[in-house]
Amino acid sequence: MTFQSRIQRASSYQSVAKESRVLAADPYELVAVLFDELRETLDLMIESARRDDDARIYKYRGKALAILGGLDESLNFEAAGDLAQTLHIVYTEAAKRIQMDGKESCIERVESAREMIHEIEKAWESIAPYN
Repeated sequence: MTFQSRIQRASSYQSVAKESRVLAADPYELVAVLFDELRETLDLMIESARRDDDARIYKYRGKALAILGGLDESLNFEAAGDLAQTLHIVYTEAAKRIQMDGKESCIERVESAREMIHEIEKAWESIAPYN
């Protein structure tokens, strides 16, 4: 088995594991999965920026923006009121930081977006019913 085929097999196993987690998840768990996936994607974006790998930066940027969009679309403004509005502002700001061009500060901007999201993720984990 070649190195490349081992990588592909490992990637397939990871995909199946993530898919299984999503299929078995309740709404709270689904949001936790999105936060986890977003954190992982932002880490990969930072790593790609450190290697000057523009193709991967754009790939991970697109994925991160899609996840942020999903989180934002899931907000219930009627039920959550000010909290939903605050989360909307944070998600929008994180997206702006991720979208900005300029390699010289890409890493710092994505790191700051990751930190913003991490604070929300920690709060989410503390109120989730499965804790």
